[in-house]
Amino acid sequence: VLNRNFKGIPILSVNKTNNYQVSVRTQYYTVTVTQVNPPTDVCFGQQGVDVINAARSPFWPDGVSVSSQSDCCSKCQMDPDCHGWVLDTSINFCYPLNAWSSTAPTSERNFGCLDNHCHSVISSIVVTDPRGTVLLSQSGTGTYTNLLQWPAPSTTTSYVITDFPRFYVPSWGPTPHTDTSFPSTNGYDFTNNQNGDFYVFLLGSTLNDWFNSRSEFIQLVGPTPLLPDYAYGTWFTYWHSYTESEAKSDIQHWQQGALPLSVYGLDMNWRNTSDLQDHFYSHPNTALFSNFTEWFSYIHANGLKTYFNDHPFPVDWQTSPSEVGFRYGGLTEWMDRGLDYWWFDHNWSFSIPPPCVLPVGGWSNSNTNGNWLGLDNAAWGSHVYFETVSSYYTLTRKSLRPITLTKFSLPDWTDDMPSYMHQEHPAHHRYPVWWTGDGVSLKASVQSMVDCGIHDFKPFVHSDCGGDYRGTAGDLLRWTAHCVFGTILRFHGSDHRPWTYDAHTQSVIQSYLQMRYKLIPTFIAAGQSALYTGFPLVARCDMLWPQYADASSNLQYIHLNDTLVAPIWDTSNNVTTRSVWIPPGDWQDAWDGSVVTGPTNVSVSKPYEQIPMWHRRGGLVVTVDSLALRVEEQDWSVLTLEAFPSLSSREITRRSVYSLGSASRTDITMQSESIESDVGVVMISISAAEDKQARGWLVRLNLLPSQYCVSAVVDGQVVDVVHISPRMDDPPVGVFFPFGGGDTAPPKRAGYVAQIKVSPHNRDRLLLFKIEQLKGN
Repeated sequence: VLNRNFKGIPILSVNKTNNYQVSVRTQYYTVTVTQVNPPTDVCFGQQGVDVINAARSPFWPDGVSVSSQSDCCSKCQMDPDCHGWVLDTSINFCYPLNAWSSTAPTSERNFGCLDNHCHSVISSIVVTDPRGTVLLSQSGTGTYTNLLQWPAPSTTTSYVITDFPRFYVPSWGPTPHTDTSFPSTNGYDFTNNQNGDFYVFLLGSTLNDWFNSRSEFIQLVGPTPLLPDYAYGTWFTYWHSYTESEAKSDIQHWQQGALPLSVYGLDMNWRNTSDLQDHFYSHPNTALFSNFTEWFSYIHANGLKTYFNDHPFPVDWQTSPSEVGFRYGGLTEWMDRGLDYWWFDHNWSFSIPPPCVLPVGGWSNSNTNGNWLGLDNAAWGSHVYFETVSSYYTLTRKSLRPITLTKFSLPDWTDDMPSYMHQEHPAHHRYPVWWTGDGVSLKASVQSMVDCGIHDFKPFVHSDCGGDYRGTAGDLLRWTAHCVFGTILRFHGSDHRPWTYDAHTQSVIQSYLQMRYKLIPTFIAAGQSALYTGFPLVARCDMLWPQYADASSNLQYIHLNDTLVAPIWDTSNNVTTRSVWIPPGDWQDAWDGSVVTGPTNVSVSKPYEQIPMWHRRGGLVVTVDSLALRVEEQDWSVLTLEAFPSLSSREITRRSVYSLGSASRTDITMQSESIESDVGVVMISISAAEDKQARGWLVRLNLLPSQYCVSAVVDGQVVDVVHISPRMDDPPVGVFFPFGGGDTAPPKRAGYVAQIKVSPHNRDRLLLFKIEQLKGN
């Protein structure tokens, strides 16, 4: 919890029924809270209660037979990894627990925990509206959860989450600090860990209400921070014991092949891994890289950023001065040498546990998974690494935005897993970016990326692009297309270097990467939107059209507000067919220009080179025509507006541009409407940049086949319009790609592109276009 300073609603009355029930009435709702006396028996157990998503203590993985509830409690008290227990009263069988996500009523089960801190004195919460309609009826010992899985729109009227385990994080976080109040825990305060802080979100009856509740959640727990601009470019790592000469040769191949690249990282073999040397930061693998300082200089001289993989091994309890000093010192020493950031790799035979937990297997082992009352080490490690990088940047590089690569949840994601299995601590979204684990398939990559945006508030979940195997050329093309039109584009796993495939494959990959870099202005703006509204870069369709059942599919999504994307995950055949739900409105196939009107379901067949995607009629996409191979080297003095006006109804589309580096904002509004049966008007207003920097614009109206732009006016002056005709024939596969930029022809079944140039200036701009139907159409 970061901010409880809500504006609030005036309380009209407070009615205290007795010592155990109170009702608070406002203009909009009444809240009735019933509570009970806290238990005094240290072995108190709630009768008829079981737990959900239990993680058993490793000392009792199969449970243990006991003589009584007190015996079960005693087993837990003697186990340093036990935080609670469930007793099967029908057979007196005890399950000592390491963690659980929530509780639920059942029969013949009792639930207890050490020190009774998991037992809330609140037994129920009831919220009603002024008409008496129940908006929430929540049992304090029933189905509460301390893990985040925000409900989809229109599925429920309320959502409850509890702040548990409850502890205080000092402003300096996992940075060494002398604090007189809690010196043994580096200022972290774990002394008030009592369950019972419930946060109730009323989701309302409209989609706007639902989004407003998401904004309030962000205010309470904090947003996903902005990424550095380069993070939207291409990342590359390969699980391979690179030598310095091999790595430099790779970078030259990226450069010579005109393959855009922003980040080149090293996996675990940057240090020695024998004889426990990988428990420490002082054993670099000098047999592979003789001088890492020189390597970092080479990386930066080539305009790249770099990171190391880290499998951390604890030296003491988390938050202890010795562990904090060791971790911070080891991580920042390498950043002093030139490393840009870190990958906290949870997936190894050992890792750090969360606080207050003895490492599973003891200090000499420290197995990977650890869990403290729902706070697992994937979330805790994300906190440690992100806040360490953030603190270091603050101290040494004040203009840089922090970033780390960490695990999105404990499981390595597999096909069709239910989304609740990646629910995590409600602060985890504050520490971007996240990967989905090892061995993740293309289908599972799509599903996890889409679902995490809606349920987990995580806009940058992604998988190892290309997978943990060396696939066919077609396999890599389908992976690349999905990753380009996804969140973070990070090649990793096996050997996915484009030049190790045939020339056609490398050319197609180059075209996809170039599309990605053309879209960088829109990616950066989407990151800003995620910060302020929690709206993800890839949106499941029910975030926009919840009234349609098909919209809840996690196998398709809206990319950057305006493009419907439906990846094909079957890589066994070239031309492959899949079903796609088309949302309401008109959608134009990005590859052939044909238009389909939704809502409807269609079957689409595409070859390896083409990911199924459609432009939204009414959409406005900001691109850049720069061919720079690094994000920071792009020239934004002129940007391109790819507009797809819809004249069937009055429509307003708003977009923003945030300048590279400075994030200076420019607002753009497109309004289109029909004024007569065969005449329409498109108006585009562009604000001056906040920093008053001059910028020019290339505006491309992507018209329907029957339309023609008869005039264009910029700031009151008539300007020339260039009409670019559609292609006469369908080009060979792998030749035409969407978002081609200035002067590129649209596909065969599309209409003209009406293109104008707007000269650079630092003032507001107003553009007016008159569109008419072509005679005879």
